[in-house]
Amino acid sequence: MTTAFGAIRIDRVAELDSWPFPTAEMFPALESCETIDLTITTHVLHSPDGVVLVDTGNGNDKERPTLRAHHRFATDYLDRLAAVGVTPEDVDIVVLTHLHPDHCGGSTRLVDGRWVPTFPRARHLVARAEYAWLEALHDQRPTGGVPADLASTFADSVLPVVEAGLLDLVDLPRTILDGIALHQAAGHTAGHLVVEVTGGGRTALVTGDVLHHPLQFGDLALAQSGDADPAAAARTRRALCERAAATGARLMPAHFGGPEGGHVRRTGTSYRFEQVSG
Repeated sequence: MTTAFGAIRIDRVAELDSWPFPTAEMFPALESCETIDLTITTHVLHSPDGVVLVDTGNGNDKERPTLRAHHRFATDYLDRLAAVGVTPEDVDIVVLTHLHPDHCGGSTRLVDGRWVPTFPRARHLVARAEYAWLEALHDQRPTGGVPADLASTFADSVLPVVEAGLLDLVDLPRTILDGIALHQAAGHTAGHLVVEVTGGGRTALVTGDVLHHPLQFGDLALAQSGDADPAAAARTRRALCERAAATGARLMPAHFGGPEGGHVRRTGTSYRFEQVSG
């Protein structure tokens, strides 16, 4: 589904339509035996000035022995990208909201036993603080657990882009094209960012992992298990919701599902999320 914001069109391209987790694994404060279903979603911004891809998904063939939900994918993501008229060579800019495996892993693919950039022409933009965090973790050479899988993410999904001369570190806020700007949204990770799209009197916010599931709107302090700084993440969620509710901006999260994002409505001291179509 395509949504227009003035001259900029946004296509939602899912890598996985169903990505289930035990609720308590995703949100440790919730003692629930139920399962919640997420997606892995990227967004293509078709601008008169270029094609921008926000996040690249998890990618195939990646070894993540601890982070099993990210381990050895074999998806048809590039075919799905082609279905909205985009080949890897068409992408001018890749914006990575953060460097967790399901947001940057698709930046490389395995070719003849080597990891090579999936988007060979694109400038890949990463917040300076985000890169510094994962580079430092990689340099510590962790040997097991989640740190080792994150270090592997840097080695197989980020370094090949650096070595190809395609990665740019950015300070925030930053306007990258007319109507497309990057803003700081730290908390889930050190340098997490959101992408703001404006045009035709409308605004969209491509929000990455600021929110993982609509149930967080009822309790913005509800931390996701991967939040690096839960207090900062909660502040960022609240600021985002306050802004979206006040301005009518459309939120386009990475993991909610639904065709075209939705709007945030204030309900007393909390918020709710209303999905839209069109």
